[in-house]
Amino acid sequence: MSYSAAAVTLIGVLSLINIALTLGIVRRLGDLQRPAAGIGAPGGSGGDARPMTLAPGAKVGPFEVTSVDGGAVSHTDLTGPTLVAFLAPGCQACDFAVPSFLERAEQAPGGRDHVLVVIMGTPKLGMELREKLAPVARVLTEEVEAGPLVQAFGVIGLPAFALLSDGRMVSSHTEPEQIPDVAPA
Repeated sequence: MSYSAAAVTLIGVLSLINIALTLGIVRRLGDLQRPAAGIGAPGGSGGDARPMTLAPGAKVGPFEVTSVDGGAVSHTDLTGPTLVAFLAPGCQACDFAVPSFLERAEQAPGGRDHVLVVIMGTPKLGMELREKLAPVARVLTEEVEAGPLVQAFGVIGLPAFALLSDGRMVSSHTEPEQIPDVAPA
């Protein structure tokens, strides 16, 4: 069986297109994974990365959601100092940061009502994180990358930790240890 030159050329061109598209997808996946690990986020890499676009002093955008325990939570509930975390199941950097965040959350002024944790992904996937964090925080879930909580806080990478004062950004970071203990008066 012989193939015509046109058929061989067509197969060659389609193969090259396939390779180019595959390389593009691999590159895009790499770009998406770096911010999720706290690498490459604006503000630097690793130790000084800002995982949220809200600048210090900026007000958190409007949102109204229901916590996993059924309570209503909105931007108007962010009174006084509030410690915030955005985490995802399967995110190694998130898993690494959870013990430090738990320690901070247990010592938060105002207790559980002043600690907010957003677990990215379906509630079923985040069950283990939810069980760890529910005793010290109001736990919310966000199933889509561009959901109302991600938009309200300007989250661009995970893990993301922040300290708010009366609904205004004080500080955000990829490491909970880098968030100040108290909001300035």
